[in-house]
Amino acid sequence: MDFRELTYVTAVADCKSVTAAAKKLYISQPSLSYILSKVEQDVGVRLFDRKTNPITLTYAGEKYVETARKILKMRDNLRSELLDIGSGEQGEIKIGIPTERAGYMLPKVAGRFQESFPRTEIRLMESKSDEIIESLLNDRITFAILPGGREGLPAGLHTELIYQEQILLVAGDHMIKEDMLVSKDEGGAFMGRDLPVVKLSCTGDLPYIMMQKGRYIRKATDRLFQQANINPKEVMELASCMSAAQLAKSGLGITIVPERAVEALGGREKFHCYYFDERPEFWDVNAVYKEGTYLDRADRYFIDLMKDTFTRHV
Repeated sequence: MDFRELTYVTAVADCKSVTAAAKKLYISQPSLSYILSKVEQDVGVRLFDRKTNPITLTYAGEKYVETARKILKMRDNLRSELLDIGSGEQGEIKIGIPTERAGYMLPKVAGRFQESFPRTEIRLMESKSDEIIESLLNDRITFAILPGGREGLPAGLHTELIYQEQILLVAGDHMIKEDMLVSKDEGGAFMGRDLPVVKLSCTGDLPYIMMQKGRYIRKATDRLFQQANINPKEVMELASCMSAAQLAKSGLGITIVPERAVEALGGREKFHCYYFDERPEFWDVNAVYKEGTYLDRADRYFIDLMKDTFTRHV
């Protein structure tokens, strides 16, 4: 049993296909099939059930892959530590980040990072939050940049705060009526805010533009609706918070989005933005990585650079 065999078996487990794994590993399908058979012969037990489609792990295979991931992670940690002992400035950092957030955050830090680590490649996985977490747990990426805080994350993951981001309600002209707003008399803790405050419980009859399931903003809005005891009408489901904000501005409906979507489109002054009275009003944007992960100098610098760039007082 060697690192190559461990890598090949975990690749087949991830791809659920020998053909797809062979393509990913840049080897021929017959060669990979031969290696798998050899591994199974060496350990004396079947690791994969080839009668299923897609291919699945046997119970023994699950145990093998679980241990293989730990061994490969230890190897990667050792490699990173040894690189730090040497130059520490050549290699790659593997980051998972939601697609739109990548477009908002990375341009603000990538240039400074490359100045300090010109020989380090940034390898990105851009996807939905759920898929990024799966890749993090399976050690396909080193750390992720994710909104939403610690709540809802699987056990074994560590979070490190980058900054706090406000969540806003965006609406078209005249969609939010005066009687839906918190008045000065009932404002209380909302006095002095720079945006009007809408009673979310009063918006249940309005059309809502929603984010797709599997995204943190959708999970957050679903919790908000539950707290407000409303079941709003969904007129559209989107993958893009920026598109949702623009469509809300056009009058198609109202939406709840993180402030970075509004900032990327010109800022609050371009939209009808509101706070709302139910919590949360903001969420944490974190660097997330598995407990016990070794962050090398480049990883550590990238996370600290994001903190320095995005930290704000809210």
